[in-house]
Amino acid sequence: MFWGVILVTAGVFILLSVVFSITSPVWLIFGAIALAGGIISMIKSFPNGVGLAILGGLIVAQSLDYIKMGFWEFVVAIIAAGLIEIGLKFIISGKRKREWN
Repeated sequence: MFWGVILVTAGVFILLSVVFSITSPVWLIFGAIALAGGIISMIKSFPNGVGLAILGGLIVAQSLDYIKMGFWEFVVAIIAAGLIEIGLKFIISGKRKREWN
């Protein structure tokens, strides 16, 4: 499910960046929605939503011109956010298994 969401998100961003010339306020709205969704997911169950919150923060920072990121840097950021979230899930699941033993 997680990778499906990442792939769909990447596909949407690719289509939006190639087909349409999206201005900064639109990216700011998308980033704010992603950041809020990630934070809400983290509140519900911690490791879930970390990657989305990271990507939302990067999109907001990019749209406010705090950082400059090209397409491939964004793809690498998606992969990095996914790895961070998966790593946290493994760490937390390992701790939970040890607590039950």
